[in-house]
Amino acid sequence: MKQLDEILMILQDSSWSKCSEIIEGLTISKSQFQEIIDFLQNQQLVELNNDYIRITSEGIKFLELPH
Repeated sequence: MKQLDEILMILQDSSWSKCSEIIEGLTISKSQFQEIIDFLQNQQLVELNNDYIRITSEGIKFLELPH
């Protein structure tokens, strides 16, 4: 869950971010990153456009929930 939260925190400004740049700052493999992104996308917390990703309004709401 830590990596999932970390990715959402990186995206919290709601602007489009390049996936390849995000993964460079993380300590996970590309396949792990893709699994997390697939999960986030299935939950409608992020949206993808080619190699770019941004958080959705639902993702912002998720970040605001107490963990």
